[in-house]
Amino acid sequence: MVHDIIPYSLDKNLGKAYNDAMALIPDGDHVCFRDGDTCWLTPDYGVHLTEYVRQFPDSVLTCWTNRINEKAEQQSDIGGIREDVDFKTHLKYAEVFKNKLYKTTPLHGFVSGFCLVFPKSLWQQHKFTEKQVYEDRGPHNLLGVDNDWTNRVRVAGVPVLRMDGLYIWHTYRLLNNSKEHLL
Repeated sequence: MVHDIIPYSLDKNLGKAYNDAMALIPDGDHVCFRDGDTCWLTPDYGVHLTEYVRQFPDSVLTCWTNRINEKAEQQSDIGGIREDVDFKTHLKYAEVFKNKLYKTTPLHGFVSGFCLVFPKSLWQQHKFTEKQVYEDRGPHNLLGVDNDWTNRVRVAGVPVLRMDGLYIWHTYRLLNNSKEHLL
């Protein structure tokens, strides 16, 4: 089973929130962690997410999105729709992306954690860092925990793959257009 969860942390310790959520997942299952400002755009996303997990059970999976940190170009560089705010446009893109269902692309650079799918067994080997302070992040200590984790599991030989047939809406900085999107 794939559990679609949006963890959050009132004390801005996202690593702890991820670990606490994972502790509740039954052994043998997978989790899909999403940011609170994301939205699946097709009603059949669960069927496709489950099939990706079946085909790539020991990988970390992510997908395409519209708005994300510029460093995560392998997750969002899709022809200029990044700044398009017309939700109907994104609904159409989600349908178009389904033409690439069950294809994947290995990611080698920066990985944004707006959507991370992985097995509990991987988490049991590689827990999330529960740092309270990332000195370079200022008051937003929860930023960076997902990229830190994907870098560590990648070094351990775990593939990090983009699900090329899935696309998710991400509000990321839409209203304030600030570098600090978690104000």
